[in-house]
Amino acid sequence: MDLKGIKIQKLFGQFDYTISLNQEDGITILSGPNGYGKTTILNIIYNFFKQNFFFFQRLIFDGIIFYFSEDKSVAVTREVLVQFVQSAQNINGQQREIAQVHPFINIRLDLKHGKKLFESYLFDSFAEDKIFFNISKMYPSMQRISQTILLDSNTGIQSAIENFMLQIPQETLAIINGFSKNNNQIHQLVSILSSVNVFLIEEQRLLKPIKVLDTFSNSNKNNSSISYTVQNYAMELKELIHRKQAEAFQESQKLDNSFPNRLMQNVKRLSFEEFNSRFMALIEKQQYLQKFGITISNIQTPEFFNESKSDVLSVYLDDAEKKACFFDDLVERINLFVAMINEKKFAHKQIVINSHSGFSFITNEGNELGLISLSSGEQHEVVVLYELLFRTEPNALILIDEPEISLHVSWQKAFIKDLLSISKINPISFLLATHSPQIINGRWDLTTDLYELINGEESSDRE
Repeated sequence: MDLKGIKIQKLFGQFDYTISLNQEDGITILSGPNGYGKTTILNIIYNFFKQNFFFFQRLIFDGIIFYFSEDKSVAVTREVLVQFVQSAQNINGQQREIAQVHPFINIRLDLKHGKKLFESYLFDSFAEDKIFFNISKMYPSMQRISQTILLDSNTGIQSAIENFMLQIPQETLAIINGFSKNNNQIHQLVSILSSVNVFLIEEQRLLKPIKVLDTFSNSNKNNSSISYTVQNYAMELKELIHRKQAEAFQESQKLDNSFPNRLMQNVKRLSFEEFNSRFMALIEKQQYLQKFGITISNIQTPEFFNESKSDVLSVYLDDAEKKACFFDDLVERINLFVAMINEKKFAHKQIVINSHSGFSFITNEGNELGLISLSSGEQHEVVVLYELLFRTEPNALILIDEPEISLHVSWQKAFIKDLLSISKINPISFLLATHSPQIINGRWDLTTDLYELINGEESSDRE
């Protein structure tokens, strides 16, 4: 199910937006001054498809409508309830019962086909209680002290519930999804919520907090630390190459085990010219894969070509080509990753891909350079391109907040071109939030300016 657009009523109590996503180029750009809600709009879309309805309890808005293909839409609204809570307080030395008013916010989702209402879902106290009953068993130190705030009794640290839900392991987040999917009355709604795979590239992307949720210790020590994203991704690419090689080995064994049967059934013969052409292409491909530390079974060179035995060579070449082609998708992404990095002309350094370190950089003198020694702009470029090429699934919607951060002007101007190149090998679409005319680089046809939507006049940023 494709997301076509979104309509937001009274965001922060004042902004009304109707935003259409560009379907032809697959890139939509949100621009506008600070305070108009660009980042918030990305988070609205992200939290909606992650089914993190706690986010909408804290957000100030009147209504949000998500428009999909097949004339379907999902409206999100807030229902504010008032609860009166009696509490004893000491006033001038006397205990008195004081009635306090506490708002309680439900989130309602309505699925419509055209104008007809089909399904509704209410994220209310019953749904929340069910979620937190399961969470309390996994993380007993986490206590809910209000509808929107959690307290870690071990550390004394408070956190917003919607942030906690996005940081905890996926199996815990699945509590929400599982609760919704078990309700047969909303199966179409759940299907739509699950139909768009969203990936958020946040403004802060170079350093990532690592929070260890200790479910057993009663100590009050803070278990949070910081990791460098660029180092994490280098290790991730190393693991990806190793995993791909393990999968290729398993496929290779299957081919080897079935070789005799397929040989007996084969009637195809090769000419010397065809054999020589295919064999040389395999040798070239094997050498190319070795540049990235990828090894495949050695291709044995026959002492001479015997046309009467060419049926055997035919099956042998078929298998060797299948083994080599197993890496085509990974190598295509690696090639584009390397080409885009080298195109940026990082100062006095170049990227190297191998199975030992994933990726690294060497100076023009051949010395290896520590990844965190890259400038912030270089790290941003590496991190964003890596995420787009290796961490996103086909047909995903990629949300990117302020891609211009720390990037040289020339790199900003190339950003849209890079996205179009990536989408050719990985069919994904993009929604960007940016301040930078250089990121837009004349593509105002892809741009929705929030200032213009509110004020009805062109922004001064237009060139």
